Amino acid sequence: MQALLLVGWVTLAAATLPDKATLKSVFVDGSGTKAPGFLTQAQIDTIDRELTIEYDFPAFQMGSDMPAPFNDTCGMSTISCPAQKFTVTPGMTVSTISVRGTAMTSAGDYMNAVAPTITFTMKAGKKYTFLMADGLSGATFWASGMMETVKQVRHYAVLNMDQSSGLSTDLKTMYGPPGNAIASTPNIYAFMVWEHTQTATMPGPIGTQNMGFTTQAWIQAAGIVDASLVAMNYFKCYGNMFSRASLKSSTNPIIAAMAPTCTAGGFSSSDKMCMGAMAPTASTGATSMGASLLALGSALVIATFGA
Repeated sequence: MQALLLVGWVTLAAATLPDKATLKSVFVDGSGTKAPGFLTQAQIDTIDRELTIEYDFPAFQMGSDMPAPFNDTCGMSTISCPAQKFTVTPGMTVSTISVRGTAMTSAGDYMNAVAPTITFTMKAGKKYTFLMADGLSGATFWASGMMETVKQVRHYAVLNMDQSSGLSTDLKTMYGPPGNAIASTPNIYAFMVWEHTQTATMPGPIGTQNMGFTTQAWIQAAGIVDASLVAMNYFKCYGNMFSRASLKSSTNPIIAAMAPTCTAGGFSSSDKMCMGAMAPTASTGATSMGASLLALGSALVIATFGA
């Protein structure tokens, strides 16, 4: 069977301010997210600066040369994606592979941490809190079972940065990569910078296993309900076989058991594995989509560990 391989590429378009009409459609009205009300119109109106998110990741590989479970490619001998360097533009399409949290280039470095570089400007006398959250999607799974009441998922947060101390290294070292495992529908992941004068406090879980989290509830619990949203970026992220393997690699046996078989997951070579429209091709694939069980496992990983 033929390996999947693309030539390496670089896209470094300058970060741009998101279009506020589009932000309203997505994050206020709920077009593409699971539920409306992720943000308010008043919060969108205060965005006044760029939030730059740059990924510079090595080549990716899954196949027989990798440790289990990353050696299981659902019938394909190797899945390969090139080294990628790109800057997120608001609303762009990515995959869990292209924004992953571990190197996955070889058996020697597959668990080495990788993360984007995140930058934004700060003003003297102000404090800044960064928050990454998943708005989920309109996929049928998110509206049923234990996920029925879950509206959003927190990935990670960095509190109380200021101009005098500069941007925290936690923006990189605490990175919580996307965990969406649904191959047919992308989740929408938001990166936000809140400006405030109060000292934010890291909230505890909101609801059982933090499954009552919303961005609005979180900023209130952090003590910065009056903070201004001054910078924001976001992307739409598809799942694939890497998401399945990540579930299987969990040290929590309950979560690991929720990773589906290749047939149940319905993964195929047409999935958006490398970068959006640059989906690879191959000679074989799995059967039709059936990712609800995988999505459940992904959601439990995130809800339990916050990443």
